Amino acid sequence: MRKILYISIFICALAQIGYGCESSASIKVLVSQSATHPALDATTKGALDAIKAAGYTEGKNLTTRIESAQGNAAIAAQIASKFVTQKPDIIIATATLSAQSFVRYAKIGDVKVVFCTVTDPLAASLVDTLEKPGAAMSGVSNFVDLEPQMLLIKQFQPNASKIGILYNAGEINGVAIADKLDNVCQKLGLTLIRQTITKTADIPQATARLAQQVDAIYIGNDNTALSGFQSIVAAATTVGKPVYCSDTDQVEQGAVAAVGPNQYQVGYQAGEMAVRALNGAPLVDMAVQFPSQTELYINLEAAKKANITVGDDLKAKAVKLIESIKA
Repeated sequence: MRKILYISIFICALAQIGYGCESSASIKVLVSQSATHPALDATTKGALDAIKAAGYTEGKNLTTRIESAQGNAAIAAQIASKFVTQKPDIIIATATLSAQSFVRYAKIGDVKVVFCTVTDPLAASLVDTLEKPGAAMSGVSNFVDLEPQMLLIKQFQPNASKIGILYNAGEINGVAIADKLDNVCQKLGLTLIRQTITKTADIPQATARLAQQVDAIYIGNDNTALSGFQSIVAAATTVGKPVYCSDTDQVEQGAVAAVGPNQYQVGYQAGEMAVRALNGAPLVDMAVQFPSQTELYINLEAAKKANITVGDDLKAKAVKLIESIKA
């Protein structure tokens, strides 16, 4: 009997140091992603990579699952309800729609949530203040100053005076960007023309209408627009109008240029916050973070199609020069 007891103790000891069976420190990380497109995919990957870098290994002491809300608030709510019942150690909410679906659960302490790539956490009612979130929810915003982005467009198109923006009026981050951009454009002597959509199916017609009125189209952190980005580029290119954005991942898809955060790094920052929370740091006291730097990407083929000459000074500033548009 004593021999059996010693063997059992030995097996448990092996398990705790990672031999033979799952560690007692095993954690469950569930990811709700608002939609599926390159920027959000990169953000989610960054978050999970940061968690794995802290010593967690899938199938050994880490279980993960990713589900997409497909840009639908009802689906996001269903995912949230399901995830809460599964009692994860932490939830990663990628983008505003998914993050909002967990607010009420985080406020009553049912779950710990780290959000990432949320443009305006305050406007989305995710936190009480940026310094003191007020619930078991904090994370990393992807917001970067809009003025440098408009000045960039002026560098590419010195004579541009009318800027168009396409966004989902039902998506809080899209509305927040449009409102902020309006003020920036007024300051710089530009006119902002707004065009709203409600779903990706609206994009071709809405873009065609907008392109006829402006010198350039700008796409901010609006997940509906980003999900249909190639349709925006196609419709704008038909009438020779360039598209710019704050999402560097979309430059390969046909934007002329983007100055914005590295979405993978935004996710990685969020993953590091998640690790701190897993180690016992209270999210309620964890200040919201912002991107530490921005990067400039330029697509030379997209610029050529819009009859824009890219000067050597701009090329020298780019972190990445892309020679073609991804099909």
